[in-house]
Amino acid sequence: MKRRHGEDRMISGKLRGKAARSGAALATVRVDGAELAWHRRHGGLVEGSRAQVESFSVSLTPGRSRELVLDVTRRAPSDWSSPSERVVAAMLDAGIRSALAAGWDPESRGRAFRHEFAFDSGVGED
Repeated sequence: MKRRHGEDRMISGKLRGKAARSGAALATVRVDGAELAWHRRHGGLVEGSRAQVESFSVSLTPGRSRELVLDVTRRAPSDWSSPSERVVAAMLDAGIRSALAAGWDPESRGRAFRHEFAFDSGVGED
């Protein structure tokens, strides 16, 4: 039987996006001495509210350790812009620490650990 997708395209049983499987270096963030690879999965505005949602995939080694799917909700800035690099870094740091406290073990294996996190960035500071 012919396989439709290569192993490098699968993570947690789902196809990874092109950016994550292209072989390009992933962005990293350092939390408590551990360097974690991450990429943005998707994001957007919640219709009818002043909320913005961003989703990130985080892991020690993509495809080799337990993935964290971090869903971050924050109050949208008045200009409805995407978060700055500084805000993304702060969201990732706070969200990863929250996920660790909630039981995510990045060195374990298994299906993705999904964690929802509300972030207050002090919107006027974007």
